[in-house]
Parts: sequence; structure tokens; C-alpha cells
Amino acid sequence: MANSRIVLDPDIRAVVDQIQSTTKTTSPSQAIALIVSRYGKHLIETWELDPNRYPDPSPAKYYTQPVGSIATAAKSEPASTDFKFTEPIEL
Repeated sequence: MANSRIVLDPDIRAVVDQIQSTTKTTSPSQAIALIVSRYGKHLIETWELDPNRYPDPSPAKYYTQPVGSIATAAKSEPASTDFKFTEPIEL
């Protein structure tokens, strides 16, 4: 087993400590090894996404009803609120 030494910023070390506590690993090195073994390959494969591998979804997949029928359905339903777009928005 090759030995390596890394230096962690305090905020990163706090996360490693939480991971160590949650996973019951016995050292920060084991916690980091666990992270790398579980998520390292995914990180490498998805660091820069290939747009051909992950294309934008087709809008046709999500719109099954013609736009005109949606507008007609909306007109026939009673308004569910008394909000009017001319009223100011209160935050």
C-alpha cells in the first residue's frame, strides 16, 4: 500500500470528519478512500459532460396535450384565486 499525505482546509476537514462519523470509518484516510472508491469513477466520467451523451430532452416528451386544448381547458375552469397581475407583489 502506497502512503500519501494530503493537507485539507479546515472546512473540508470538517466535512471529512462528518463523513467519518456517519460511515464509522476509523480515520480520515479511510473516509477519503471510501469517497474515492464510491464516487471517484463517477466524478471522472461526468466532470465534463458530453452533450452527445446527455442531450437536452425533447419537449415532445413532456407536452402530450396540444397547446390550444390547454388554453381552452384553462378558460373553462373557474379562477382558483383572487390574485390579479395588476396588484403589487408583497414579499
